[in-house]
Amino acid sequence: MIEMCFDIETIGRGWENLDEGTRKYLKEKSRENENPEEMLGLNAMTGEIAAISILQNEKKEIETFYQNREEKNLFSNANDYKKDDYYYRFIVCSEEEIIKAFYDRIANAGKFITFNGLRFDCPFIALRASLLGVKPTRNINTNRFRRDEHIDLYDVFTFNGNIKGINLETYCKIYGTSNPKEEGISGKDVQRYFNEKKYREIAEYCSRDVYSTYSLYKKIKDYLL
Repeated sequence: MIEMCFDIETIGRGWENLDEGTRKYLKEKSRENENPEEMLGLNAMTGEIAAISILQNEKKEIETFYQNREEKNLFSNANDYKKDDYYYRFIVCSEEEIIKAFYDRIANAGKFITFNGLRFDCPFIALRASLLGVKPTRNINTNRFRRDEHIDLYDVFTFNGNIKGINLETYCKIYGTSNPKEEGISGKDVQRYFNEKKYREIAEYCSRDVYSTYSLYKKIKDYLL
């Protein structure tokens, strides 16, 4: 069976790009001690996809499609490499092309593997696809209680919300698998890295996320699934 693990990194589209009414609404709805300008990347209506990484188990390949505002040649790739038996490929493209490439790659997948994908990644991708006019090749927002098509590891570890969960990094440390944050970047750093034009660093981090997620899946699948 073709198993595909995927993960996204997101950024805000810019507070200055929002109309006054939307800014006022977000300020009113923000929690105490929460800066709405820093939360834009968590919502598909105010954010966008900076990178998507897709791990294909049969090909032993991790492809990462990512935005690079400094690169004029779309679909360019450089410094691809092999590590831990996986071939890592990095492709620069627009957000629209990121989503098109994602749906193209997953069209024939037998099973999806994500971490918190059903709550965040999948809705975010689907909403951005609708806004950009990218037609999906299949539905990725599957039933969280059925695991024949999609295994969300967060649901597995929390027994579908019956116990409190922790983050991917901590699960990886506990189970002794690769930690995606071991090189000093985490999800909360993505917006800053993007503003600093560290696009490739974001792509590398995203690729480590899918490798860690799939490694964790292999570690627990005979026990918890």
